[in-house]
Amino acid sequence: MMLTGAESAFRSMGPQSACNFPDIYVVGDLALSLDASGKPWAGVAQVAMQQGAYAAKAIVRKVSGQPQQKPFAYFDKGNLAVIGRAAAVANIFGVHVSGLVAWLVWAFIHLMYIVQFQSRILVFIQWAIQDLTFNRGARLITGVAPTDFNFNREMAGGDRAVEPKVEPGSGTKRDSVAVPAH
Repeated sequence: MMLTGAESAFRSMGPQSACNFPDIYVVGDLALSLDASGKPWAGVAQVAMQQGAYAAKAIVRKVSGQPQQKPFAYFDKGNLAVIGRAAAVANIFGVHVSGLVAWLVWAFIHLMYIVQFQSRILVFIQWAIQDLTFNRGARLITGVAPTDFNFNREMAGGDRAVEPKVEPGSGTKRDSVAVPAH
């Protein structure tokens, strides 16, 4: 049985030790961290990054024999979401921004979190080329490609197995596989 969401997370008030094991820390999506009022923090990168930094400092303090640090306190910097080409929405420190300005804020913040300066420049150039040429960054999978792995064919020993036939525009692969009668 696979658990998802809150069922699969360790409940904690921050990135503290897990399950009474003082040397194991749970952070990010696996940790269901609650604020002082009992409301869970969002499963986003900024929460995980702050938790990770806290856990790293806690481990260093423990190894060096220093006293424990104060309990974890999450600082909400806001939320950003891209909704299209040169369009985004943002809530930054309580201020709502949208459109091109929010998109520029999103791009700047994401570029600043790239560690090496050379990588920042490279990513910036790649983004600029994609935006100027209207090149799509993602592709949709709409059918079976000749390079797709076919479990049935492989189990039958190569080309002897029946290839599934996908009718164009007929929905998902599972819904549109037609197996001929023998």
